[in-house]
Amino acid sequence: MTYYRLVSEKAKKQMKEDRLSKAISDVAYILDSLRSLRQIYQTGDCNICKNKDCGYKPKAGQLVRYNCPFYKSESEE
Repeated sequence: MTYYRLVSEKAKKQMKEDRLSKAISDVAYILDSLRSLRQIYQTGDCNICKNKDCGYKPKAGQLVRYNCPFYKSESEE
């Protein structure tokens, strides 16, 4: 084998490792995003809030709040 062929094989191996590392970091980012979304959905929003005296009551079609400081679940009433 020639020197250039050895260098070429090492470069190919390094490129494979770099691609694998990038794929792993992308999957880790997506997993972290999904965990954050699950946490947001579990905290509740204005559609299921039981706080009748809330200062922020969106009308139909308006944006709702997630993780609102005024949120009350059924068990907190």
